[in-house]
Amino acid sequence: MPFSLLLCYNRTEMLARIASWVNGERFAARVLSPQVIPAYRWDALAGLLGGIYMGAIFPFVMRIARADLQASRIEISLLMAAPFIGSMLAPLWARQMVGRAKMPFCVYSWVFARSLFFGMFLVTQAWHFVLLLCLAQIIGSIAGPAYTALMKDIYPDEERGRAMGLVRVVAYSALLLTSFLAGHLLDAGVPFAWVFSVAAVIGILGAWSFNRIPVHESATATQSADRVSTFTFWLQTLAILRHNKGFFWFAASVMAYGFGNLVAFTLYPLYQVDRLNITNTQVAILTNAASVCSIVSFVYWGYFMDKYGALWTALVNILIQCVMPVVYLLADAWWHLLPAAIAQGVAGAGIELAYLNVILTLSEEGKEAQYQALHSMLLGVRGTLAPFVAVPILHWLGFSVSFIVCLVLMLLGAGMQAISLRAYRACRV
Repeated sequence: MPFSLLLCYNRTEMLARIASWVNGERFAARVLSPQVIPAYRWDALAGLLGGIYMGAIFPFVMRIARADLQASRIEISLLMAAPFIGSMLAPLWARQMVGRAKMPFCVYSWVFARSLFFGMFLVTQAWHFVLLLCLAQIIGSIAGPAYTALMKDIYPDEERGRAMGLVRVVAYSALLLTSFLAGHLLDAGVPFAWVFSVAAVIGILGAWSFNRIPVHESATATQSADRVSTFTFWLQTLAILRHNKGFFWFAASVMAYGFGNLVAFTLYPLYQVDRLNITNTQVAILTNAASVCSIVSFVYWGYFMDKYGALWTALVNILIQCVMPVVYLLADAWWHLLPAAIAQGVAGAGIELAYLNVILTLSEEGKEAQYQALHSMLLGVRGTLAPFVAVPILHWLGFSVSFIVCLVLMLLGAGMQAISLRAYRACRV
């Protein structure tokens, strides 16, 4: 064997051993079949590195923008809306995937998006910071339809909940430790540009690790003749709402619940800074409380979903998420927000697992990316509008009444999710 090939082989073997060790593969082997372990190995390593990337950046974005760079409320709203603006283009990306491999859509968009954080060294004003964050999240959203379809190809239906739950245990463990360390570094005076750039390097390595997952794509990556125009594909995507009643009510639930939840999440950092004068370390404590609960909950919700289904899992967690606006309504000190952080961790884990698997449950074979594209587009619509609606709602109603309005919308979404579950069960009878 030539020396260069031997070196490449040894490096791959070494990385595989590292991946096996850091991902707790011995524990995973007890709950996953041997056929799933090779994919889990690289998926979990990508999750770990992605968790470090996320934990060093995103818990602190709002506070840095508001407290350090004096970003306006409109700029805060734009930060909240950025990932959803990208989601509105999801049908375009799903259509571009037809006849092509899905993995590059994930890997290239993640690498490009994470590379933008090197530009933080050029930030001197709030709008520079907001622009880079918005571009990174818009570009990163390209991966959405491809990732959902890949999960269908990578994991079998009967093990997907457990496998994805374990991957997220690894990711959120990394996020917990990283956010704690990053919060202290930022409070100690380390410039955020350095923290964010190091996180970007690690995030890019995570994208490379995801690319190593062995996957046999089942989608129609065959005949480009099957591809239709972008406009026709968009019309076909919207038509899903007409002929799939279960998905229609799920989409309606996502719009109502998600709109209220996003308005609330736009108000939460404003309330934290303007009313409670929260610090980076305190933000890290709340983030870590949510992360600990997420780590435990991902394991539980993975088993719960494999047993009871994704639709029921989504409904339960929407109701748990409704605790958050109630807590903020009553809080007058930062530590009063701990119950909200716990609810966020528990429900966030369940909804993250459930939503993707609801789409796989309700979609037709081979159309998973198209269903995810529709879901993402609707997320984009309400996610783009909600943060900008939040500011005038706060101005007119104040924090307390605004939180009550958010709670009502979230409960309405829970009712629609229950109708979706009933419609799905009726179709199976």
